Amino acid sequence: MSRPFLLAAALCVGLLAPALAREPAPVALPDPFDVSTAAASLVEVSNVKALQGLRRVAVPQFSIEFVTSDNVSAETSGFAAAGRASVTGYYRLVGLDEADFQALANQLYAGFVQALQAQGLEVMTPEQLAASPTWRKLVAGGVPLPLRGDSSIVVAPPGMALYGANRMLVNSGGKGALASIAAMGAGFSAIAEATDGAGLSQELGGVALVEVAMKLHFAQLKNENKGFFGRLASTAEVSAKLHPILMQARLSVQAGPEASIVSARQPLLLDPAAFSEVRKQAATAGETAGAVAVGLLRLAIGSKDSSSTEKYEVVTDPQRYGERIAANLAQTNAMLIARMVNAR
Repeated sequence: MSRPFLLAAALCVGLLAPALAREPAPVALPDPFDVSTAAASLVEVSNVKALQGLRRVAVPQFSIEFVTSDNVSAETSGFAAAGRASVTGYYRLVGLDEADFQALANQLYAGFVQALQAQGLEVMTPEQLAASPTWRKLVAGGVPLPLRGDSSIVVAPPGMALYGANRMLVNSGGKGALASIAAMGAGFSAIAEATDGAGLSQELGGVALVEVAMKLHFAQLKNENKGFFGRLASTAEVSAKLHPILMQARLSVQAGPEASIVSARQPLLLDPAAFSEVRKQAATAGETAGAVAVGLLRLAIGSKDSSSTEKYEVVTDPQRYGERIAANLAQTNAMLIARMVNAR
């Protein structure tokens, strides 16, 4: 195999492996916030060698995945004569639309470029990138953005697409055998695209490629019956804490034959004031009738087991969300950049 292919494969695997591993406990961004101190404690670097001598960079990918719905389940053990109880809570983010997410991505990208320039780095313009045949090929063969899913949306500045390792990161969130097969197929495509990415650096005159991928969840969902004693409880319960979590914050750097990943060590808790409340979603007439029918059936057959579904809405105001989340994500980008340039 060629060296560019092996390099691309290593970069893809290095980016994807942490996403598949069990996430560590989230930590809050420090307040008051100091970039240097936060970068030293919250950010890690996979290969310092790739960051040495950085002078000219391009930002061909800058994507943010916003989780817009999720669910969590809880169950009791049905110990002794007690019936088993289970509940699933479905949570949905309301108050924001695609335009809000897109505006936030555009704002953060502009701030990211300015922060790179403030560190003395020369950053290629979007027009210079668009003039590259290799970059146009990557965008044409990548996943068009915005990418709208049932539970999230991925946005980026206009003209960008998902390809290479960043495409793998988005595909890594699925569950089950079909998701694994889909991720494997995407992995082969991503490695081929990452190989082209290595050629893009050469085509642009040896600039370092800096690519950003972030994933933001809207709340901390919790199974209140987790653990031995929790499962002995008589009722099953789930909850949501109004604390947005930056589940993934990383930038990859491709500099000649070397590559590095600069990423947050743990998920980061952002400003809880970005949201105003969690409210129960009103049940439809059909859902109410179905619940009554199931309850009557259990009563008729003498079952002590119970199962329920609850739907909630996590509410936010677009202006408040934009201001507070933008500030936190800008701080995170500042940490990543600080750690990257300090390694030069």
